[in-house]
Amino acid sequence: MPLNDKPLSWDPLEAADTVDANVLASAKKREIKNILKSYVSNYDPLSELIQNAMDAVEKRCRAEEDVVPKVQVNIDLTDNSIEVVDNGCGFEEAEFKAFLAPSISFKSGGETRGNKGVGVTYIAYGFNDLTIRTKNKHFSFQGTLRRGREWIEDQAGTVSRPLIVQATTSSTAFDELDEGTSFKIAFSGKHVRPSNLGWYQAKTAEQWLYMLLVKTPLGAIQLPDCSASSVQFDLNVVDKEGNVTSIEHQPAKYKFPHLEIKASQQLRKIVEVQQKALDAGKDPSRAIDKFRKSNGIYEVYSCEEALELTRLSADEIALAKAHDVTAYGYFAYSTEIWDQLNDKKAKLRKGLRIIRGGLQIASNGMPQGELITIPLTKSIGHQNQSHVIVHFEGAEPDLGRKGFQPELKELAEKIAVGVVKQLSARREDILKSDSGAQVDIEKELKVHEWLKHQEKHEADHPLLLKNDGFFLPTKKISVMCVPQSEQDVIVLFNQLIAGGVIRGMKLLATSQSSQYDGVFRFSAEEPLSAYEFDQKTNPLGVFEEQLTKAYTTQPKVLEYKFCLDGLIREFEGGDKHENDVDLAVFWEMGTEFDKEYTVVSYLDDEQTHHRPHHGLTHRLSSANSHIEVICLKELFQLLNDPKEAQEHQQSKYGDDI
Repeated sequence: MPLNDKPLSWDPLEAADTVDANVLASAKKREIKNILKSYVSNYDPLSELIQNAMDAVEKRCRAEEDVVPKVQVNIDLTDNSIEVVDNGCGFEEAEFKAFLAPSISFKSGGETRGNKGVGVTYIAYGFNDLTIRTKNKHFSFQGTLRRGREWIEDQAGTVSRPLIVQATTSSTAFDELDEGTSFKIAFSGKHVRPSNLGWYQAKTAEQWLYMLLVKTPLGAIQLPDCSASSVQFDLNVVDKEGNVTSIEHQPAKYKFPHLEIKASQQLRKIVEVQQKALDAGKDPSRAIDKFRKSNGIYEVYSCEEALELTRLSADEIALAKAHDVTAYGYFAYSTEIWDQLNDKKAKLRKGLRIIRGGLQIASNGMPQGELITIPLTKSIGHQNQSHVIVHFEGAEPDLGRKGFQPELKELAEKIAVGVVKQLSARREDILKSDSGAQVDIEKELKVHEWLKHQEKHEADHPLLLKNDGFFLPTKKISVMCVPQSEQDVIVLFNQLIAGGVIRGMKLLATSQSSQYDGVFRFSAEEPLSAYEFDQKTNPLGVFEEQLTKAYTTQPKVLEYKFCLDGLIREFEGGDKHENDVDLAVFWEMGTEFDKEYTVVSYLDDEQTHHRPHHGLTHRLSSANSHIEVICLKELFQLLNDPKEAQEHQQSKYGDDI
């Protein structure tokens, strides 16, 4: 360079604008194509549309106090389209003309779910039919962008660069807004994911709801209180036959498993009860009897609590604090819980597991990306029983929604492992056994031989009833008076079985000469819904999560008494043995039980999940055994006055520490 020549200087970004238009267009096309490659999930279009809608309504709410934030999701399987409508702030004209371009974002960051400016580019050029509608006090427009994906994938130069043109269609939902925006995608053409909304195999609003609340920002994750977002939404689904199902005023909140699976216990509460017992000088193991045989155990962790779960480096601790990391964990007694949750509650297609074991990384109040396998080195099967969420505030996933930076992912995995280890450590004393209760093989030979004889008699001489006309039309029990004797109890009990109040008891025999009163089986036959608990219509039922299949147990021993005190005195005198008796049926509980037994009341709403079979009212537990019981007096109280029954159960059998 000559000494007298001045050195050149320029702005590379400004210089790019002077490059040949064709070269610039090709560069933009490559940039957009790279953005599209980063979106790999069939849930991405839903997530991006909903994310933008929620940001828009929250932005308007920050500016206007009297606005109720609302999002509407319209899914139409007849024309293979999704429309997301919001009553947010809408676009200014300059924003509207520029926001579809790659890396252009008008979001402020910090108060929004995303601000990289690639999501709307994906929506615009990842599909072939996008209609955008927006309006506010300053600007309104309704336009359509077609063949965006075809242009991106076109290698021969035969597809013209798409333009936004005036829309020729209308949207009723958008027209009803005073301000807001509507994005509608019609799915068609090659390279579009999903190419058809039929992929989800969801036909009703109820089915779509679960997917939206687990896989999109509508599943708001706000830890540690697990609260809902301020945004509510409506969901309308039109199936291929034109049938419409709707859900209105639904809070945006993640489907946390403990809120979906009955009989789920919080670890924190268990520890508190045990500590309270210790402080009172009582047995902490007996204090948590009401928590036992649960379906799952869960906990929510603040940043400080999450950091205590595992050993972290100084850099990892600083990273966790910078992103105010929080966590949630749920440990199920069996992976079959996930099957039931997806098949029976979400009612999704067989094999589609929306909620299952794994690590869900979340940021800015919403789930991001797919579930990750929790990297356990021991008890590997526990990773499939555990659903863990690790949330980072202000963390941005890589371009699109593929994943997070390695250091964030590794931190989340370490925290997840700590969560699983803490929760799984309580599985044996809190959760049900995955293999079911073990058969007691310690019964005396005399009892064993009697059971075998009655089992053979059942097989050789079955008693069948094939008339559907009984117990009609009065639907009233035939026993007219309160029982006064053991024989009255037997008659009343049989009436309750015959009338369907107690379901699934199969009586094999009664005896006046044997040591015990009778032989029976517990059973549940199809349809299993007849045994499912319902607060009003079937309060003696079993939670649906426990009814995995029809069953009939081995023969068991039954004892009748007018009052439980009589049976306990027989145990004390050695006339009968508590290990032999499987079920006791009596009119009133008496007072003797309080000497040796703890009572779990299935009639108490907080303990109903312990009920293993239909109709049982309580379980007596001693140091050596437990006995299922039916207290007919308290059963009638529950059926006749549920509120009074609750107060009675909690005061008589509740925690008295």
